[in-house]
Amino acid sequence: MTDPETVASYVIERVRSALAGDPRVNELGIAVTIVDRDVFLRGTVSTTERQASITAVVRELLPDHAIHNDVRVDVPAVPLAPERLR
Repeated sequence: MTDPETVASYVIERVRSALAGDPRVNELGIAVTIVDRDVFLRGTVSTTERQASITAVVRELLPDHAIHNDVRVDVPAVPLAPERLR
């Protein structure tokens, strides 16, 4: 019989590897937690497209799980005025 914690750890690493290796995502800093059939994703990305791609990649990998994508989109602020160098 397989230990449920070991199975969850294996699945988490598969998800993290898929997120890092998929060209739509290429993200290493996404935290993945799995509770029963729920996958919780946390982190920060630079675009809404990448955020949506994270859900797509995980859904392809785990189609029978509920995906909770709590990944934030952090768009860099554009300066209001040019920076003056001295």
